[in-house]
Amino acid sequence: MGRIIFHIDQNCYFASVEMIYHPECRDVPMAVVGDKEARHGIVLAKNEHAKKYGVATAEAIWQAKMKCPDLVCLPAHHDKYEFYSKRLRQMYYEYTDRVEPFGLDECWLDMTGCVRDYKQAEQIALEIRNRVKTEYNLTCSVGISFNKIFAKLGSDYKKPDATTVFTEEDWKSKIWELPASDLLFVGRHTDSKLRKINVNTIGELASCNREYLINYLGKQGAMLWDYANGLDESPVAIAGHQREIKSVGNSTTTSSDMTSVAAIEKTMHKLADSVAERLRRHGLVGSVIQITVRDRDLKIYEHQRVLYEPTDSARVIYEMAMELFKESYDWSNGVRSLGVRCAKVMPAGSGVQMSIFTDIKTREKEAKLSKVIDELNTRYGKGSITTAKEALKTDSEDAGVTSDPFHPEDGDF
Repeated sequence: MGRIIFHIDQNCYFASVEMIYHPECRDVPMAVVGDKEARHGIVLAKNEHAKKYGVATAEAIWQAKMKCPDLVCLPAHHDKYEFYSKRLRQMYYEYTDRVEPFGLDECWLDMTGCVRDYKQAEQIALEIRNRVKTEYNLTCSVGISFNKIFAKLGSDYKKPDATTVFTEEDWKSKIWELPASDLLFVGRHTDSKLRKINVNTIGELASCNREYLINYLGKQGAMLWDYANGLDESPVAIAGHQREIKSVGNSTTTSSDMTSVAAIEKTMHKLADSVAERLRRHGLVGSVIQITVRDRDLKIYEHQRVLYEPTDSARVIYEMAMELFKESYDWSNGVRSLGVRCAKVMPAGSGVQMSIFTDIKTREKEAKLSKVIDELNTRYGKGSITTAKEALKTDSEDAGVTSDPFHPEDGDF
């Protein structure tokens, strides 16, 4: 027998945690929502009663209310979700030291060698589900399979409070008939592209020509073909493992639309400073700058470019981000949110050929200044030292640049 992997997914996690503190919401449709004042007015999670009305995660609150006028909306309390998440992971460590979180409410467990076979694995899964209920008043679904991708598929297969097993013997008959969109990393955009070539199920994805998918989807095509054919050997990280950082990004949604270059510049300065500071904190430099622009109609535009040489300079990141914005965004709509990301990162000091256009003295001065600013902000609080551009009052004050709107996003590009 090969590996035995669990994927444990807490059911309606944010909503379930809120119902611990608001038991009166257990029998009514309820949703956890973002802050409308900060323009994060979307559904973050919903309970089973709200699901029956068609309330969907990530839709606007007004849309959810149209479906369910009696929907109870509660604000999010991320400290509570962190609290329970940590304690649930501690429980999982009692079964194996290979526990890999996937967000606050999901974890993979490598149970290979901890259980004899799938039958015993189901018994342990039932024990975990019962403990989650009795000890934390929550419910979870467990997927069990021979790789991480199918275990994740299993935890989504049957909800709430259920266990699903996909073995080496029966996975094709169960999985290949499922929609391709059920496979991890097949989002709406990728699913739409697959439908254009008449690929609707995981089985149809598996039967595609691999080279054709690579030409059509790039490297993602190879990855999805492998997953659809059960070829996932990725390990479950051991407890305490730090995931390799492949990119560093930051984004913000302003409290009202930005409608001038001055407002964009001020916000872009803050984003670039934040990205640069975190690159330096991790001892990294990056060679690709990407911007993400979302307009008032929630349409998303992305653009990226390779730098002459890797950087951790806020000035370089800002200048490239603004160049990308000015040359490509047409201002047909106001800007609701901005994101800046630095990708293709590597350790600072790696042997990289410098451009002949590099001003070495200027770069050294900037590096020293950045180090001093980082130290002062660490000692006296983030934002103690800032650029003159950020300090100037522009109509971005009217465009709603909030005092601390940022949401760090270390991780894969």
